[in-house]
Amino acid sequence: MPDIFKTTVSRPFKSISLLCDLENFTGLFSHPHIHDTIAKYLNLVLDAVSRTFEGGEIYWDKDKKGDAVIAAALPRPFHTKFLGDGVLYIWRLDEFTQKQIIDLVDRVWNLKNSFPVLCEKASLLLPVHSFPKRIRFGIASGTVYKLTYQNGNAEEYIGYSINLASRLQSYSRDIGFIVSGRLNIPDKTIVKHGYKKCIAKKIRGFPDEIVIIDAHDYNNLEDRTRSALFEELPS
Repeated sequence: MPDIFKTTVSRPFKSISLLCDLENFTGLFSHPHIHDTIAKYLNLVLDAVSRTFEGGEIYWDKDKKGDAVIAAALPRPFHTKFLGDGVLYIWRLDEFTQKQIIDLVDRVWNLKNSFPVLCEKASLLLPVHSFPKRIRFGIASGTVYKLTYQNGNAEEYIGYSINLASRLQSYSRDIGFIVSGRLNIPDKTIVKHGYKKCIAKKIRGFPDEIVIIDAHDYNNLEDRTRSALFEELPS
């Protein structure tokens, strides 16, 4: 019988939840001897995701001199959970400044767009030619609750921001990077950083959710896809 939770949960607290997912990850398991490479590949990807908030050398991004960008550390997530083909990270919202929230969003966006660099690095290190070519991200803000198991101190988390982040990362295969408007990033900053605020119309369980996406990706959607998934905000 699986362990059960204590009947008392924590008080709700505001959080930032980020969920990343490797597109077509299950395709890796069709390769022979994948057991020799799968952990190495995951370590490569998860190390890159961790660098977006732990800081250090962001080797997939270059400065004006052509050197790898060195990023400052952001607040560390208090909870990380591997989900089989992705990872959930949760932070306390009150540990972030507004600038750090924007830095987190920008770095994740950059990693999503630079993922081919990781694919190239993986192909040089590991004898597999068809790694996942894309990584998807959803970032949301909202309340979460902590659950504790009765027979130990292990913890799990449930709540609004986790559910929304999961829906955002899987909402559009063509976008692959969606941030909830609930992070309250100022409109001027959204435009300055090349993003667009609009309404996602068909997120299961979250109707008419205001989201932030890459403006270039939005404009490149086919007209039918764009009108089916998104709606412009009233001016």
